[in-house]
Amino acid sequence: MAVALVLDFPGGTQEKYDEVVERMHLDGRMAPGGQVHVAGPHADGFRVIDVWDGMDAFERFRDEQIIPHTQAVGLVPPKVRVLEVDDAMPHDGGTATFAQYVFLPGLDRPAFRAIHADVVPGGARPDGCTFHVNGPAEGGWCVIDGWVSKERRDTFMERTSQIIQNGPLTGPPTVEELDVTATMAGVAAAHV
Repeated sequence: MAVALVLDFPGGTQEKYDEVVERMHLDGRMAPGGQVHVAGPHADGFRVIDVWDGMDAFERFRDEQIIPHTQAVGLVPPKVRVLEVDDAMPHDGGTATFAQYVFLPGLDRPAFRAIHADVVPGGARPDGCTFHVNGPAEGGWCVIDGWVSKERRDTFMERTSQIIQNGPLTGPPTVEELDVTATMAGVAAAHV
């Protein structure tokens, strides 16, 4: 089962991130099992959002690459959130410059699907959305997606926010935004 992961590195910086990625020798591509990767400064550190084919692929990469290289450059271990992907719009090849993590409290699968059918009629990919995943989170439902720009996301939200708010939520949605400064998609030719 595909998984999405949000890794928050407290005190992380773009420079440390760049150093870690260079040490991994991925040349802008994902490791085997990886689908998409976006990253950027967030709150008091640096955030990475990844989508993987499954937890085993991520854990292998984490153990072989993430842990040794982040330790080598002095990053503290990240806070990690895992989302088991229920449904997805795979990466379309576009470059995300903006991403969001949305938590919708109180929704279960049927309630989310009903809202989603109104938000994306016929399952059509919203204009400017580069990837989208959703799945259950404790106490509700989560959506993670990437966009070619914040403006495109904002235009989408102008059209859909009332639909979402009219759903059977038990509280207001939480939206965590990320200005993306680094992306990866596709699989690296060689992984060292």
